[in-house]
Amino acid sequence: MAGAVDAAPVPLPVAGDGRRRRGLRARLRSCAVPRRRERRSTGVRISLEGRTAVVTGGASNIGRAIATHLAQADATVVIVDRDREQAERTAALCGERTSVMTTDLSDLDQLDAAIAELKDEFEAVDILVNNVGWVNTLPYLDKDVEELMLEVRLNLVGPMLLTKGLVPGMAAQGWGRVVSVASEAGRAGQRGQVAYAAAKGGVLGMTRALSHEVGRHGVTVNAVSPAMTVPRSEDEIGSGSMQQSRKRPPDLMAKIIKSYPVGRVGTPEDIAAAVTFLCSEQAAFITGQTLPVNGGFVTT
Repeated sequence: MAGAVDAAPVPLPVAGDGRRRRGLRARLRSCAVPRRRERRSTGVRISLEGRTAVVTGGASNIGRAIATHLAQADATVVIVDRDREQAERTAALCGERTSVMTTDLSDLDQLDAAIAELKDEFEAVDILVNNVGWVNTLPYLDKDVEELMLEVRLNLVGPMLLTKGLVPGMAAQGWGRVVSVASEAGRAGQRGQVAYAAAKGGVLGMTRALSHEVGRHGVTVNAVSPAMTVPRSEDEIGSGSMQQSRKRPPDLMAKIIKSYPVGRVGTPEDIAAAVTFLCSEQAAFITGQTLPVNGGFVTT
């Protein structure tokens, strides 16, 4: 063949000839092309450009991370939270397409007003993230009825009514995403969190049932279920965050971490990444599901 270069044949090793076998390996290594270690990109980037996302409890902790992740995916974000000061700080991180709505979602009158304002402001809300949640960890029998009902209103009734108010607009336009942040307390139970677990379990039931009603209208309904999630810094904790009352001593945290197969507890960013995916076009065929984001803490 024109231009071909004759290469000297490589002698085959003889059985038992260790010297020749080692020589062959050395010659082959000398001819090998060095491997380049490259980080290969899948080329998949989540884009929510042109979508409007409402994030409840979006001022701090998990909600803060969700709001910033959605903003980084180019969504227009509305942070609904009762802590306006902390919400404004989060909005500043998200950029100019982010606004704040000050609302206490445990107050049904304020909730109705928020739904009306969102409908008036936007032709349709594309994405609803039911993130707001709160628990006061005490034995069930030590809580009075008002304390129990506060947890139920905030963790279940609020998400149900907000979803009911905004999903019709999603269905009318043929596209929508509802993602609720539940809790492993709702799947596995937790001492001192009976009403909270019941409410979060109700959110999981709502997720499964509603998916059957709105799926044919292009609306998916899913949930993520975190285990313990701890912010990386004090800046992520607002005055109304339940993290304010859940700071644990280092020796207790060390014991807790040992129960997680991945060797750490969760961060808000872990949850936000899962939520952002479920809001995306890539998750269009996923609905009625609960995604545990728990580091293997619960495996059922």
